[in-house]
Amino acid sequence: VGVFDARFWFTQLAIYTILLLIFIMITWYIAVSSFAGPITVLIIIPIERMIKILNLLVADPFGYQRSQKYRHFIEEGEDIDICSKWKKLNLSGMETSFLMSTILRIGSLMKVGFGDAGAKIIRQSLENEKNGTGENSDRRKKTSKTNVSCIFLFCDIRRFTDATECLREEVFVFTNKIAAVVHSLCHSYGGSANKNIGDAFLISWLLEENETRAKGKGRRQNKAKTKTLVAKHDEADKALLAVLKIIIALNYESYFLDELSAGTRERLKEKFFHTEGPLVQMGFGLHAGKAVQGAIGSHRKLDATYISNAVEQAEYLESSTKKYGVKLLMSGEFYGMLTPGNRRRCRQIDQVFFRDDDGDQFEEPPNPEDYDEKMELYTYDIDVNFIFQNSNKVVKSSTSSLCGMSLIEKNSVDRGSLISTDVYQMTVAMGLSASQRAAPVHSITSQMPRDRDSRGRRWSMNIWTNLNASVNSKSMDRVLGENLCAEIENGVENVEYVEGELLLPTEKCIYKPSIWLSDDMRFVRGRYSDGQFFQEFNIGLQHYFHGEWDAARECLQAVDAKITDGPARYYLKKMQDTNYVPPRGFTGWSEA
Repeated sequence: VGVFDARFWFTQLAIYTILLLIFIMITWYIAVSSFAGPITVLIIIPIERMIKILNLLVADPFGYQRSQKYRHFIEEGEDIDICSKWKKLNLSGMETSFLMSTILRIGSLMKVGFGDAGAKIIRQSLENEKNGTGENSDRRKKTSKTNVSCIFLFCDIRRFTDATECLREEVFVFTNKIAAVVHSLCHSYGGSANKNIGDAFLISWLLEENETRAKGKGRRQNKAKTKTLVAKHDEADKALLAVLKIIIALNYESYFLDELSAGTRERLKEKFFHTEGPLVQMGFGLHAGKAVQGAIGSHRKLDATYISNAVEQAEYLESSTKKYGVKLLMSGEFYGMLTPGNRRRCRQIDQVFFRDDDGDQFEEPPNPEDYDEKMELYTYDIDVNFIFQNSNKVVKSSTSSLCGMSLIEKNSVDRGSLISTDVYQMTVAMGLSASQRAAPVHSITSQMPRDRDSRGRRWSMNIWTNLNASVNSKSMDRVLGENLCAEIENGVENVEYVEGELLLPTEKCIYKPSIWLSDDMRFVRGRYSDGQFFQEFNIGLQHYFHGEWDAARECLQAVDAKITDGPARYYLKKMQDTNYVPPRGFTGWSEA
């Protein structure tokens, strides 16, 4: 029997095995690092980030970009780009980057396509899908509709059919320009674009509700809860201000015409040569009420919108602006939510009731007391039409007041005003910073411009001229104001003033109540600031409501003689049709 000592060989084998294991581990680590690193950076991390952005979209489809989580998401992406050995250009060319940008574009398309009104509907639908609820489940049907309280602005483009004949294939360029003005200004003051209906637009401002208990008698009375709409954050004043800014902005004709062809501009000029006012005119209706927010349609086409009688009444207010000869009509519900200062600036022009049936034309005159749905109509008067008057008339009639006003007060309105510092005023009013404001300019000529018609409309595309930068703003205001007054006092009657550039806000503006006391807002209210106009009209309106039509005629005729007033002419025409005798059963209420 032989004995062999194999310990040396087994020891060597163990050493070799350990070394082989170490070599395999090092090789595996190097291989994993070489392949897993790029896979993590190029595939795993982008997929995780896509899941994060999808969760943000589900939580808030339209407002996720303003959330803290999204800002952290962006910072995380920047850190990944810095720490990674891959260049940003290489990472942006990967398929995962294209998928990420596609998800973000889908979110942007949803925002544009559905509007803010559809944000809650989309969010609830995505949450239902995430929670596993079926498409036809009762829960989804119930959560797809929501009761909301809103201020509704319905606005419509006037003479759109006539303009379409001139615009032809460029009608979309023209309409989108108007939509940009309406949406930008409304969004800057908290409004949300909901619907574009050809030549009409629907904007909304969300409101809050306050619960109040009705006071009863006795110890054991039933106190019913009633909900009232309140504008805790001045939503009503913001909506009214947005409408006034839109009315002013519509007078920048170059903004709407500069992208049209020369032939289209000539057709528009020929079509609207004899019409008064700016080329683009709109009517506005403001009403506050409750609505149902939901989705309408099928799986083939779905729209998120509001369904409510309040929306129809806002549309009724807009359509009634033509009848009363005003640009803006407000309901009593909206009027009640304005601040006291703005309520004093508004003017009641009628009171109407709504019938819920067609009725019979031969029945007795309806009694408004039998109908619960009533509405008081108000308007906000601003002096915009004066800029279309003949320049001779403007200069002569404004001599005494101009010399006592500052430059900004003279020029706070848009094109056609005596000195066009309109861009400065619009940017100040919209809350833009000083660096974003344009410098004021002026141009005085000794001859009437050839491109101005008999009603004072200007069609040329004037270009702003720059002022001497060495002169500071205060001295320039004083110099320009003195020069203008000197020109007027010396008998220079024909004055031409260039048109400025319209600057639209891109973000929400800071609203301050003091904006109503700014120079531009006071200037457009100049003809109505003495108080006599409102007093005479209100006295005439009350005489009309009480059936005292002879006294009403005297007051309204006096009002119309001073200022061409649409509501006054409406009532004078209405009284003249019946020979200034109230009809049988007249109660002072008009039927809508």
